[in-house]
Amino acid sequence: MFQPAVGGFLRRDDGSVLPMFALAGVPLLGLIGAGIDYSRAADTRTQLQVALDSAVLAGAKDGSPNWTNVALAFFNGSPPRLGSTIGTPSFTIDGYGNYSGSVSGSVRTSVLGVMGLSSIAVSANSVASPASGVDNSCILTLDHGQPLSDGSMTFNGAPDVSLNGCGLRSNTSMTCNGHSGGATASIAAGSVSGCINAQSNAAAVPDIYAPLATSIVSKCSGFGSGVTWDASSITPPPGLIKVTQSYGTEYHVCGDLTLSGTGSLGGASDTIVVIENGGLIMADGANVSTTRTVFVLTGSSTTPGAITFPNGKGHAATLSLSPPTNTSNPWQGISLYQNPSQTAGVTDDWGPGATFNADGVVYLPYADVTMHGSGASNNSKCTKIVANTFTTDGSVNLNFSQSSGCTTLGVKQWTPVPIHLVQ
Repeated sequence: MFQPAVGGFLRRDDGSVLPMFALAGVPLLGLIGAGIDYSRAADTRTQLQVALDSAVLAGAKDGSPNWTNVALAFFNGSPPRLGSTIGTPSFTIDGYGNYSGSVSGSVRTSVLGVMGLSSIAVSANSVASPASGVDNSCILTLDHGQPLSDGSMTFNGAPDVSLNGCGLRSNTSMTCNGHSGGATASIAAGSVSGCINAQSNAAAVPDIYAPLATSIVSKCSGFGSGVTWDASSITPPPGLIKVTQSYGTEYHVCGDLTLSGTGSLGGASDTIVVIENGGLIMADGANVSTTRTVFVLTGSSTTPGAITFPNGKGHAATLSLSPPTNTSNPWQGISLYQNPSQTAGVTDDWGPGATFNADGVVYLPYADVTMHGSGASNNSKCTKIVANTFTTDGSVNLNFSQSSGCTTLGVKQWTPVPIHLVQ
């Protein structure tokens, strides 16, 4: 009995029901189409964020001066979905070691294009930071063959210590008598006494720099009379053996190398100065700086190879080091290196007149280093001193830093620095 009523309803046109449905369908279809376009854009934005996060992490974990290229290659390995246009990401690192990346692009629309919106903008940002509490030390003492109870790092007197963003590390024990150490952490495999932010009973640190000794090739036949290099001269002195390497120029000194005068060694390319069977001597009044230069001391277990400064009584000298930066150079990031084969005659006692500024790694694995003068980070603000033992005596001024300069110089950390994404 309902059929006549239904048929009548369909035949009537006074209410314009079908045109109303047709008119309502236009915005409805537009909303459905817009939902599809925005859903595609949201998917692309998610993919973009994942790709950028992975790229920043890959670059941060690489940690070399080439990290931005590593990150870019990783990002390009995850191409965006079809229909999107993605720009080239930018990568930066700040002074606190935070690695950042950002990228933007657009997704081409389909239905919304008819309505005048041809694309939807998308973007992503990512930051990866060193995990808190990691060892990022400026000074490491190896203390070869000694029990954990042995004190290999000691701060005596009234040292002025400023360790910016870095700590202290001992493979045995450490003591701070006249100063807390001023470090972000004071970490020892044995015990820590009197030092700030103490962490005892930690794992010993491996000696990651020892294998570099395989890069040393001797050019001197036995002992020599040595060479004096006047830093004020624009040309190297006679008596050097010159070797051209693909990554820079290498000079060999047979015997002691004495640095005198005022000036800078090195220049636009890397310089390697190998001192064979001798020591590095700073002349009285010398003020010598280096650019992209490493001093390498080498010899046998009985060959002396100390670094000697004038010892007080009005005498003084300054040595400021900045290491090689060529990524193909095995000495990248190393400013002073002593062959681990030299185990005797390498004690370094630097008097009140000694000013030692060093960027990069200072590797003196069997040297017992005592500082009475001033030690500081110089140019890019990254200092790492590795010694057998390290002692301050008197009013020593230590001003070491650890920041993005380590990455700039290609300095390798002796323990990995965990990286995590900042949420």
